[in-house]
Amino acid sequence: MCMELDTEFRYPNVIDFFGTTLFHLCHFTTIDLHNYAAYNKYAENNIAKSNKRICEEIEQRIKESDKKYHEDIIDSYHQEMQEFGDIYPPMHRKAMVITLYNFFEHQIKTLCAEINMLLPKNMSESYSLSNACIKEYRKFLRREAIFDMNPGGELWKRWEDMLKVEQIRHVLVHSEGEIEKHRAERLADIESYCKQKKGIRLIRHRIIIDEGYVAGLITELISLFELLDRQVKGFIRRYESEHGSYEVPLPQGASRTPL
Repeated sequence: MCMELDTEFRYPNVIDFFGTTLFHLCHFTTIDLHNYAAYNKYAENNIAKSNKRICEEIEQRIKESDKKYHEDIIDSYHQEMQEFGDIYPPMHRKAMVITLYNFFEHQIKTLCAEINMLLPKNMSESYSLSNACIKEYRKFLRREAIFDMNPGGELWKRWEDMLKVEQIRHVLVHSEGEIEKHRAERLADIESYCKQKKGIRLIRHRIIIDEGYVAGLITELISLFELLDRQVKGFIRRYESEHGSYEVPLPQGASRTPL
């Protein structure tokens, strides 16, 4: 009597990877990131259009009014000018950076948890996978999943950038974008990062996010997950070479031999 094959997603079973989170995670993450990119563009455009509309309204009313009323007209739009010019853009960009970093961290945590289920030994405690930082996740992926993530490589560089974004996110969340003066190492790291990237800068220890930075960050995250996807597929190939690959059951009488 033939025993039914155990295909549950755990070591050392033969796995139908196409039906797993692990197989699709990086690809689906890039789809989500494209949606974030579309939303960011939509929000930036709407804020810019609103700002332009206010400026055009002011200009039109000034043209139609005596000079003595000009100052009052400008004053009447002061709140809206401030909102669309100085408040909403940085508020949106700050929220996007925090959201994108949190999303990145969650996806990496999920990736590590999935891989951990296919290791000979549960390594979750060794790396504190339930609450680790992304530096520890990288160590786990390199050592346990044998991901090719070496210093100087493209994936390593992308991850190093995200370590800086992690610090930026921390500053945005805990001190409204103001780097504390006694945090000399953090200041140096963020300062170095800002010099390399477009659309983000420091003014007297305060992080300023300009238009274009969020879009660039999303592009880099998409690239990172595309690189990670190759490493995931490599891990799957190594697992299958050791434990066997899953074959989809065929209907009775069907042949696997191509016609």
